[in-house]
Amino acid sequence: MRTVLTLAALAVAGPAAAGPMDQPRWQASTTERKGVDELTTNLSLRRTGPGEWSVTARCETRDTRTGKWRARTGEGVAVRSMGLILIDLGKMGRMVLFERSEELFGTVPGCAQGNVDVGTGD
Repeated sequence: MRTVLTLAALAVAGPAAAGPMDQPRWQASTTERKGVDELTTNLSLRRTGPGEWSVTARCETRDTRTGKWRARTGEGVAVRSMGLILIDLGKMGRMVLFERSEELFGTVPGCAQGNVDVGTGD
């Protein structure tokens, strides 16, 4: 009886235990401080296939002394490969999200890098 209950609990918990990156839509964001500038990166991903997403990115830079800010936006695609999510934002640049450590790195000027907060926006 105990085995049956354990198996039933695992069957019910399986789909609920799926992480945000396994959902149809999810977001990742991070903030980084560089001198007087505060950089913020927000990525919204929508699944287009197994291990594939369309991506919308918004990167903001705010001067903490003056309060002035500027933003860059872009769209592109992302694919999962060997524990990485490779993000191509076209002319804006490229980023890599390490799934296990949830760290974001890239070549996009004005975008923050580092540990991200991942969620579904719920």
